[in-house]
Amino acid sequence: MQMDIFWESPEKNLEKAEMLLKKAVEHECSVAVFPEMFATGFSMNANSVVDPPDGPVIMGLCQLAERYGISVLAGVAVDQGDVYENRAYAIDSEGNIIDSYTKNYGFSYSGEDEVYRSGERQSVFEIEGVQASVFICYDLRFPELFRKVANEVSVIFVIANWPDSRIDQWDALLKARAIENQCFIVAVNRKGTDGNGLSYNGHSSVFSPSGEEIELFRLDGECRCFDIDEGETAFVRKRFPFLKDMKSGNS
Repeated sequence: MQMDIFWESPEKNLEKAEMLLKKAVEHECSVAVFPEMFATGFSMNANSVVDPPDGPVIMGLCQLAERYGISVLAGVAVDQGDVYENRAYAIDSEGNIIDSYTKNYGFSYSGEDEVYRSGERQSVFEIEGVQASVFICYDLRFPELFRKVANEVSVIFVIANWPDSRIDQWDALLKARAIENQCFIVAVNRKGTDGNGLSYNGHSSVFSPSGEEIELFRLDGECRCFDIDEGETAFVRKRFPFLKDMKSGNS
């Protein structure tokens, strides 16, 4: 779901999310993936944009997932009482929160690390019968994070607000993460212009466990559906068992 996000407007973005979920269901998709901080954009104005864990954005996502019978993965800025966090939520098709992940690396260049607390754990969860993990935007520059979960998953999701000025690096790093970890990389970026004046050209994409680009879309639409074969991860790893050669300290 490559959204053009309304700046700091949770209600409008939830309405757009519902519209996109309807399209996904029409195409018989089982999992819908939204960008980082999909309800607000990448705002450092945390006092105005954060949502409590039982607030209208997260609960709204749960209700939409249940209403349309589709699993959802989305990024939300969360108020934890004494701190704020940039999180990803995995929600099943019955509206239950499966897991949440807090971005491990705050983007210090924008001051994110001073506004949102960084997480320390990685997330592995099952969504629609597939073992998966998720990382958020700047995490992509730290391959050691991906290594920590590689042996446990078939798919790694990456959700982001990655500007077009560095989009070539986004493309290259996603391909590298797929090759290194021999799993599918499903990456969802936003498009449009945010309240900081930064522009985004999408480049949401899917890479196979061999690093082949399966899907890439730039500004052409906000909803794109595709199939992946989880068995391909196992096949590639069996044929080329490179992950078995990792040193114990890197796995």
